[in-house]
Amino acid sequence: MPLSGYLIEYDQGVHPPSQDERQSPGVPILVPVTGQGPQRVGGLLWHHDRVTKTAYLRVYSPEAESSGDPVPGFVKSYGLLSESNQSGEWTIEWEGRRLICPRNLRLRVLESTVAFANAFAGFGVGLVPEESANAADRELRQYQREHPSHRSHVLTSAWHVPVRWFGAFSSDDREVYEHEGRPRVRFRVPIETAMARVEKVLEVLKSIDMFDGPADETGQLLGWLDQFESGSVVELDYADVSDLFEGQDLVLDDSADLVQESVEALASGDMLRAGEAYGRVVTRWAHAFSVTFSS
Repeated sequence: MPLSGYLIEYDQGVHPPSQDERQSPGVPILVPVTGQGPQRVGGLLWHHDRVTKTAYLRVYSPEAESSGDPVPGFVKSYGLLSESNQSGEWTIEWEGRRLICPRNLRLRVLESTVAFANAFAGFGVGLVPEESANAADRELRQYQREHPSHRSHVLTSAWHVPVRWFGAFSSDDREVYEHEGRPRVRFRVPIETAMARVEKVLEVLKSIDMFDGPADETGQLLGWLDQFESGSVVELDYADVSDLFEGQDLVLDDSADLVQESVEALASGDMLRAGEAYGRVVTRWAHAFSVTFSS
């Protein structure tokens, strides 16, 4: 079951969720909504007065089906969505073809709500009311029966780009575009290329026993990509996360190449070079990580 992305501040002594519990094919949800400023819930501080900056991993497909079904009302009773409840879809032109990335917001919200409730069950924190979690589970199952061909075409991540996402790309896939007068970065690549690269990363990580966690996360990413048809295009869009960087640093960002270099070094047994390349990626994104886990 996919897990949600959300903005949290942790009190001292509270163990944060895993990377997969922070990011998923859903929309970031900030809960609960009562009063002003941060609210303490089960040892966690929730901020619902901040604008969440979100990065996106999208899949555009030739024959994707979309749904304009509204977000369930019970979600709004305890949470806020960082994405507006709008119908429609993202579209791109790729090699003379029009490709579609459906929002399918109802599906994504239902998946996120169920996963969000499950993610914190082990912490003993009832962030999603049990009645709402059960309702989301029922509605998700009904949605899947009514729309068996629908997929969540979007992964979201609050405040940063997960390092494993870079494994699908190289700097040759990068495009710089402008939004509201500021530079933005996105990567686009055929899904066949993206999957081949992620498969290589997974193969290398599995060959080294010490990287079970990253291997599991990479395997989940590969499984998500595998559900889409041939001819699709994968896009990594920094979107609003771009605002955390100076323009020049953003344009010259080579995180994708550094991840590929680290994987190649691991494959050849050069642990020192692998660590150096990976360390440069982590250093570059340190500020974004610090916002994600601010306390």
